[in-house]
Amino acid sequence: EPARNGLTKEFHIVGGLDMKAGLEYYTAMFRALKREFPHVHIKALTAVEIAHLARIEKMTWEAVLVALRDAGLDTMPGGGAETFSAAVREQIADKKLGGADYIDVHRTAHRLGIRTNCTMLYGHVETHADRVAHLRMLRELQDETGGFQTFIPLAFHPDNTKLAEDHNIAKPSGILDLRTMAISRLMLDNFPHIKAYWVMLGIKTAQIALSFGADDLDG
Repeated sequence: EPARNGLTKEFHIVGGLDMKAGLEYYTAMFRALKREFPHVHIKALTAVEIAHLARIEKMTWEAVLVALRDAGLDTMPGGGAETFSAAVREQIADKKLGGADYIDVHRTAHRLGIRTNCTMLYGHVETHADRVAHLRMLRELQDETGGFQTFIPLAFHPDNTKLAEDHNIAKPSGILDLRTMAISRLMLDNFPHIKAYWVMLGIKTAQIALSFGADDLDG
């Protein structure tokens, strides 16, 4: 249905790096969804998934994104950013797309008219300087392209992870959550929106975050 009361409906589609689900799988899916639900927005596939499709199809990121856009992709979610620091990624996501490549996939999407979201995972082994550097990279790309819609800080949940066992990591405090939200809003003043992800923050902290820089809830 068309938007009512400022609300729109969307399909949020992300997943793992499936070696069998190639580009044609997703273009066929998006065309079918647009055919059956023409008014529903398709927000799909992280930068990590775009790079994966390009790798298995032996195509450029741009070619993959053009094919997906032409099939019905409207915007992209921001998952997979984690923390851009190479030293941090070596510990928490050594096989995942690197921070500079994450930025370049989003830059390519923006150039093609595909707006995107972005994220930062905090509260694990990163330092304050790592967080600031991460935000600076996002801010600089936004200055260049203006293609980001929203930034979503994501609190690390250490339960049942080897990372937490090895480094004795506790769940981020409510104070850290709110400080991160506020600093993100101050640094990313060129971003239209900052989201509070209530699934990770908890409903009450997410509500308070709306007074600490967030202007939207997600989850």
